[in-house]
Amino acid sequence: MTRRSRALLLAAALFAGWGTSASSQAPSAPASSPPPPSASDKAMVARGEALFSQNCERCHEPPIEGAPSQADLGEYNPQTIVEILRHGAMQPMAKDLSDADIDAINRFLHAN
Repeated sequence: MTRRSRALLLAAALFAGWGTSASSQAPSAPASSPPPPSASDKAMVARGEALFSQNCERCHEPPIEGAPSQADLGEYNPQTIVEILRHGAMQPMAKDLSDADIDAINRFLHAN
């Protein structure tokens, strides 16, 4: 066998193997699936639930006229919630909430 023949045979084997090795591997989890929540994540969600109950629930669950429900708030972008609480219509009601409190509320709203 000549050097050229061996090179062609090697190239063909690599090419053939390349196509089958990728398809024979088990599919991996989609890149968009979140990792399982850690204990600290669960604690933050529980804290957010308590804060929501203390500060938000009376108007949002069940919602009063014009207020989005808890489920609707979970559809909002987390940054939008921060903006509404810090600079928007909810600023007076959220004046005593820290950034960590708002983060916890956001995590609670988006956990479900």
